Amino acid sequence: MSLDALQGCLAAEHAAVYGYGVLGGVLAGTTAPDSADQVLAAATYVEHRRRRDDLTALITSRETEPVAADPAYEISGKVATPAQCRALARLLEDRCAQTYADAVSRCVGSDRELTARGLTASALRLVSWGADPEPFPGLAEF
Repeated sequence: MSLDALQGCLAAEHAAVYGYGVLGGVLAGTTAPDSADQVLAAATYVEHRRRRDDLTALITSRETEPVAADPAYEISGKVATPAQCRALARLLEDRCAQTYADAVSRCVGSDRELTARGLTASALRLVSWGADPEPFPGLAEF
């Protein structure tokens, strides 16, 4: 069960890396190079790549083939302005938070710690991108 949950987290990280590539490109063309949005997007892109790589290594170490990234992902809505980039970033982080919250409930031991850290990081980034703090991030039913 933990392995399936970790694969789900990896799939979410693949999608986040793709999405941040899209919004980072848009921000590079619409904002100053040192704008807060561009700096946050670049740092977040690096963080999602690190998590993706760490999950890939962990899954591989368990003699399992990691889920591959899709060639492309659907981006909901138009992404052409900084406000639309922030909305996309919130969507990406919310999806990651949901995936990590599910994984926390399905994992034990060090896998649970890893997924809880992923959930916490996504929840903090959601707030950084302008979302209201939630008492139970990633869990819509609460």
